[in-house]
Amino acid sequence: MKHFIKLLVLAFALTTIAKAQLPNPALVGYWHNWNDVSAPYIPLTGVDARYNIIDVSFAIPQFGTDYQMEFIPDQVTPAVFISQMQALQAQGKKIIISVGGATAPVSLDNITERDTFISTMSNIINTYGFDGMDIDLEGSSVTTTGGTIAAPTDAKIINLIYAIKQIMSNYYSTHGKRLMLTIAPETAFVQGGMSAFGGIWGAYLPAIHALRDSIEILHVQLYNSGSMYGIDGGIYTQGTADFIVAMTEAVIQGFNTSGGMFAGLPAYKVAVGLPACVSAAGGGFTDTATVKAAY
Repeated sequence: MKHFIKLLVLAFALTTIAKAQLPNPALVGYWHNWNDVSAPYIPLTGVDARYNIIDVSFAIPQFGTDYQMEFIPDQVTPAVFISQMQALQAQGKKIIISVGGATAPVSLDNITERDTFISTMSNIINTYGFDGMDIDLEGSSVTTTGGTIAAPTDAKIINLIYAIKQIMSNYYSTHGKRLMLTIAPETAFVQGGMSAFGGIWGAYLPAIHALRDSIEILHVQLYNSGSMYGIDGGIYTQGTADFIVAMTEAVIQGFNTSGGMFAGLPAYKVAVGLPACVSAAGGGFTDTATVKAAY
């Protein structure tokens, strides 16, 4: 379970950012909607002012389903939460609803579940006034059993891609502007495609490929990962500058898998996802000097 994670967007051209909605530069953090001893609740308006994109964690499936989504503020009423959101948005910050997390599997196995996901997520976004949606599905939520990056065959992946596109289309029809889309997979689901293409390995690649024109930030979780291959065939260990560089280079340059070639994303769409503190992840915390060396 992640608590509060700091992400730094890679440098990009001002001429490009004008086409998007992102602050420049962008500093993204995950705000958690719960309170416990290891992760005390922070009011939304108490988030460090340097964060200008705030991912609210999480929209999760209603009890007994893995597709009917809900978001209920934990410590304040919905009305108070909306007023807190609006106060931050008035300062130019973007507030995004993050979907899933480590303990809430989402699986769109058929058209009925897909359409329920679309309607419930659209309702959450419109009710609270979120600026965007972050896909943070983990575990069994996204797996592949066949097909290729360009032509997936698994219903849950095909339905997820369709659902995200439809939610964005619905938002544009309602509000006349684009819904921000960010994606935060674990390394196994992306760079792991260099090791294998099946199960969780490389499983996000078909969705990233299909949604590449809509994604504003891909921030792979460069922690809780262990060692991973880079595009040079080397093995890199989390928590090091070389790991940050190798994993980031892979999603920009692209790489080959047994499910086909993954074409990289433009650098301005890629962020570096790291824990903000030691307790924010089980492994992979990277000290400031090492992060600076990687940049």
